[in-house]
Amino acid sequence: MKNEGKAKGLTGALLWTLGLSFGLFLLYYLLGGKWGSPSWGSLLFGVLYMWVPGLVALFFARKEGLRLPLSLRPNRYWLFAWLFPVALTLLSIPLSLPFGVWKGLKDLLPPEAPALPEGVLWLLLLLQGLWAGATVNLLAALGEELLWRGYLWEKLRERGFWPASLEIGFWWGLWHAPLVLAGHNYPREPFLGVPMMVLFTLLLTPALLYAREKGGSILAAALLHGTLNAVAGVSLLAVERTHDFLVGVVGLPGLFLMALFNLWLRRRV
Repeated sequence: MKNEGKAKGLTGALLWTLGLSFGLFLLYYLLGGKWGSPSWGSLLFGVLYMWVPGLVALFFARKEGLRLPLSLRPNRYWLFAWLFPVALTLLSIPLSLPFGVWKGLKDLLPPEAPALPEGVLWLLLLLQGLWAGATVNLLAALGEELLWRGYLWEKLRERGFWPASLEIGFWWGLWHAPLVLAGHNYPREPFLGVPMMVLFTLLLTPALLYAREKGGSILAAALLHGTLNAVAGVSLLAVERTHDFLVGVVGLPGLFLMALFNLWLRRRV
């Protein structure tokens, strides 16, 4: 009976999350919204979409008396969570060059702006990403992490780290489907982008779960998630995207690097 109750709660949380998220996106689309457009409407919708899983997780956790750890006691694994996205982004750039054209960052400056050495631009952009990842992006990413590395992990923990990672990564990737079909991450390959996004989330989930467990808090996973959202785009700014699947963190270079990290992690978890 206990296992039946756990399975029922898990299924209910997933159904509510997918149903509310997909319904919210459909409503946004029918009202004329366009995902990814540079507008406050798109930004607010994105934050709301990210918090649907979090609200569902809080509801089911409260209903079941399940504690979701949100301790604000950083340790060295929080530093890993903060810097892992930067390493992933920077290492993906040379791996992207066989498939793309180097652009650098100088084109980001408006013509009237004072010239700055490219190294300074890189430093400023990465520092900005680290700051955003630890502040506003962390708060936005927390909405997702409360469910994926919070509630779901607590429900699936007894299955083991790697089986749970696979299940969580699959549902997390599927949850992105409406956004990907609307052009998120793979604007020129929206249909094939859905399974590509699932593969991306499958490979990224172990690092997020590792940060959450070793960091002792869902906030550590949100820090990694939020920082990755802030810095991953640098890989696409520096190298011209010739194909959605061949360049950057969300392309094959990033997937390859995460696969290598998971092979290393396999020995430790």
